[in-house]
Amino acid sequence: MDRRFVPGNARLLKELNQYQILDALRRHGSLARSELARITGLTPPTVGAITAALLADGLLLEGEGLPAASAGRRAVPLSLNPAWGVAIGVLLSITRAQVLAVDLGGTVRGRAELTVPSGAQPGEVADGIAAAVRRVLGEVRPRRVIGAGAALHGVVDHAGGVMRFAPHFGWRDVPFAAMLAGRLELPVVADNDVRCMALGELWFGAGRGVQNFVCVRVGSGIGAGIVLDGSLFRGGRALAGEIGHFTVDLNGPLCHCGSRGCLETVASGPAIARRAGMESATAVARAAEAGDARALQALADAGTHVGVAIANLAKTLDPELVLIGGGVARAGEHLLAPLRRAIAAHALDQRAVVPVRPVALGDDAAAAGAAALVLERFFRGGAVPAVLGWMGRH
Repeated sequence: MDRRFVPGNARLLKELNQYQILDALRRHGSLARSELARITGLTPPTVGAITAALLADGLLLEGEGLPAASAGRRAVPLSLNPAWGVAIGVLLSITRAQVLAVDLGGTVRGRAELTVPSGAQPGEVADGIAAAVRRVLGEVRPRRVIGAGAALHGVVDHAGGVMRFAPHFGWRDVPFAAMLAGRLELPVVADNDVRCMALGELWFGAGRGVQNFVCVRVGSGIGAGIVLDGSLFRGGRALAGEIGHFTVDLNGPLCHCGSRGCLETVASGPAIARRAGMESATAVARAAEAGDARALQALADAGTHVGVAIANLAKTLDPELVLIGGGVARAGEHLLAPLRRAIAAHALDQRAVVPVRPVALGDDAAAAGAAALVLERFFRGGAVPAVLGWMGRH
């Protein structure tokens, strides 16, 4: 049967049209109705009907009239109402958890951070994060809570919100999104932390307006979030971007994944610290800034290894941009300069070497991306916000 005639498709079409309008306003900030029609390809009557409903709901705001291109009515710009509600973004990393309350414009309205103790079990971590979320919402007092997103360590099943394998925690098949949803009585969506970092940069950071880019996190582990044609690419089994387990030395050190010579064994934060003979990558970065030769060499070696991996990735995906984040990225040009040199040295075409920049959102990138997971579902009609009355029960 032709899907165009299946009952219920009119509602689906309306939701898709609404998403196009909201997404255009998110990307461009402020647009007149005529501009919305041009950008989305929708007819002016359709744009008028949808924006009227969104204005009535308070999701959109009207600005002051702008001079029209020709004589007649002044064009009135529309924009998203940032105060309409917030999405919660959670980052669960190896040693800490971060909670952000993010409005529709990407502004962080509230935040909290807590330590994740070594050996912590999933239930107690979920308890701590839920308490932090309630604390943030109690301070922000938003009118609506759209939902919560979680950026999680390890291999994550996005569709089910399950941590399939979190090597640094030793967790397998943990339904973390459901655990957090039960504690908060809110919808929770989850993904791998580096994919959330990429989504955060796509929505609110250096990836805005870029259709194809790769976001690489270099920290206690190494991974990549891949954006193709303006959307996250997860792969067939949610394993896309696991560049930390590219084999760089067949006889190299044993990795926690069970293989030998993975990129993480030579270029992650712990590997850099071992190579420099220091207690942490942070200490290595401080020593490099002071001119310590061992620290500088350790960061240069790591940058070279990561640069070669990115060069190989660039030959496969041909991205327009590479963004670097994670704790080790705080070493700045001590890491990035040798990384860029390695990419250039291994590029197929010296006229089109992919540019490399730090993430724009810094340490907030992954948690902001987790909030963007929620906003993306909401704009597509897949999430129903809870009104402020939710707060009274907690």
